[in-house]
Amino acid sequence: MLNKKHKTGVYMENGLRGGMAWFPLLLIIPAVLNFIIFWIVPNFNSILLSFQDTNGDWTTGNYTWVLKDLFQNSAGTFRIALRNTLIYFSVSYFITQTFNVVLAYFIYKKIFCGPFFRFVLYMPNMFASIIMVSMYMNILGYEGPVVELLYNWGWLDEKISFFHRTQYAMWVSVGYSLWVGVNSVFLWSSGAMARIPKDLFEVASLDGITPFKEFIYITLPMISGTLSTLYIIGISGILGAGGATLYLTYGEYGTTTLSFWIWKQVYTGSGYGTSSALGILMTAVSLPLVFFVKWLSGKLSPEVSY
Repeated sequence: MLNKKHKTGVYMENGLRGGMAWFPLLLIIPAVLNFIIFWIVPNFNSILLSFQDTNGDWTTGNYTWVLKDLFQNSAGTFRIALRNTLIYFSVSYFITQTFNVVLAYFIYKKIFCGPFFRFVLYMPNMFASIIMVSMYMNILGYEGPVVELLYNWGWLDEKISFFHRTQYAMWVSVGYSLWVGVNSVFLWSSGAMARIPKDLFEVASLDGITPFKEFIYITLPMISGTLSTLYIIGISGILGAGGATLYLTYGEYGTTTLSFWIWKQVYTGSGYGTSSALGILMTAVSLPLVFFVKWLSGKLSPEVSY
């Protein structure tokens, strides 16, 4: 084994090629620059912008906390956006994610035509979002089959587009999120269930366990590690949920969300300070929730190894 340092600084130790201290530092320079340019600088700039006036002009000397404007001048829009964001999050976090786990269990138990249903339910994720949105809007649009059917039945006095009526727009947008909600959570749950030893189910079946108890007392505890990870990741997006608002309604008819509101203000150049302050507020709320859910999952999730 050669363990002799040469003048060039390159040596051999345990069969590995090494060098002087500057060499590994040279390798991490791109990562450090990326972290500084795309994380530290934007976040530091957001903090500065959040203390500027609504026009983002430092020359006025009006260095106020822009968050005040968010709760005063924009209070109505903020409340609507916050309400819609929480609706989207609740649907995704509690309803869709739970449905995905239950669905994964039924397909894991090899129900009739299980592979076919798995393909059909996951198919929306195989197409581009704009294709799925176009299909959905055509179904519920003026000339769509749903509107045509309701009009012929006399449930509608006139043909309408559900996306252009305030009383319907938000709920059909949430319906789209449910429609395409079978996503990678389904694959994660299926993969976790596939790792469960078959012996457990065989022994339980000999004891006469019912499918419901098998799901509650065997399957869920055995995949609790995967589920806790999914719920921890999911809670981080509590104030960033928004569905396909940009494509479906462009935030009109009472469908705006916090994330869409930030994007629209930055895109139109109408409120950099307010957007930055709102982003800081969202981070301040989400970060403690992530740690709380992580702590709670550690208390509720049993330690399972197999």
